[in-house]
Amino acid sequence: MFKDRDYIIKNIKSNPLQSLFLFMPVCILSFLLFGGLVIDSSLQKGMDNMEKRLGADLMLVPEGEKQDAEDILLEGARGSFYFDKSIYEKVSEIEGIDEITFQFFLKSLSADCCSSEVEIVFFDPETDFLIAPWISKEYKENLKKNSVVIGNSISDNGGKIKLFGREYKVSAKMAKTGTSLDNSVYFSFDSFDTIISDAVEKGSFLNENQKNKNIISSVFINVKEEYKIEDIISECHVVTDEKFDIVYPKQLGKNLSLNLKGINTSIHITITAGGVLLLLVLLFVNGIIANGRKREVALFRIFGVSKKVVLRILSEESMIIGVSGSLAGCLLSTLFVIPFGNYIGVSLDMPYLGPDFWNVIILYIIISLLVVLIVFGASIYPVLYISNMQPYIAIRKEGE
Repeated sequence: MFKDRDYIIKNIKSNPLQSLFLFMPVCILSFLLFGGLVIDSSLQKGMDNMEKRLGADLMLVPEGEKQDAEDILLEGARGSFYFDKSIYEKVSEIEGIDEITFQFFLKSLSADCCSSEVEIVFFDPETDFLIAPWISKEYKENLKKNSVVIGNSISDNGGKIKLFGREYKVSAKMAKTGTSLDNSVYFSFDSFDTIISDAVEKGSFLNENQKNKNIISSVFINVKEEYKIEDIISECHVVTDEKFDIVYPKQLGKNLSLNLKGINTSIHITITAGGVLLLLVLLFVNGIIANGRKREVALFRIFGVSKKVVLRILSEESMIIGVSGSLAGCLLSTLFVIPFGNYIGVSLDMPYLGPDFWNVIILYIIISLLVVLIVFGASIYPVLYISNMQPYIAIRKEGE
């Protein structure tokens, strides 16, 4: 009995050059598809997360610190800049302000919980509207003195972490951001004196500003819809003698969204153009290969192999090469794209949040199915053509 599966495998091995001509376009197409889809989705996830973080109309920062403040918003970097807390107290009385809160950024410090330095931020839980949207896991313990909200990359042991020799209860854990915010810890101002005292005792150098609980780093404001942002800014200048710069977090988000659309368009064009080109290559290669196998098909028919079996042999051969090429392309793309995801985000100056393990597996399956369909579509016409030829015609044309 004719064993077509054994024949298919043997034929692929005995014709490595022919198989390679089919394998390479499939591999390249899968590489482009996987890499493009991962970068596209990772940038979009990063952008969606950033929009949550840029949830304020205005950010007031000390004069001359606008660039550092934008870096904090866009990259999660931390700065050490401060002005008097009175600016918050005065500005909060302005009519037309819907939400207002403040934060204090302490410079990166080494801590017991982590192998790298952590970013310590003090905030006011009662007025906060920026950190809450990032909470992905809440603990039973409410945020109060000697408790903390931790970034996604910080490990907690049984709902507790240790900082500067002191143990703190974890009240909540933030969602992954793909920035240095993942290595941040957030305390209420009730813990300020304890943290500063422990940090100094453990040998951390802090200047006088960083030890002063009457100063803050930034004020975040949301303006009521019926008021103009420009009028609120004017009022801020009137009510305080403190000099400050203005950052527009939501406008930064809009600008990044426009940039992301341009990048996504470029990715889609590249994938589409590459896909069309490689499809044409597959059609051309399949046509040449099919033309060279007319005699082989004719002999099958002469020896009693049915047209249906011949069709299945030729189709399955293309499918096997398609699946192996697709998996190889996805794997190669994974090795290039996944480890260098953060570098890609930095290079594009965009937030980047890569896929998890199961997202990668799902993409493998989807791309493999898609590529196999493309391979089948590219091979079906030449396969049907030569399988439908009369044996004596196929042998005669093979000899021409």
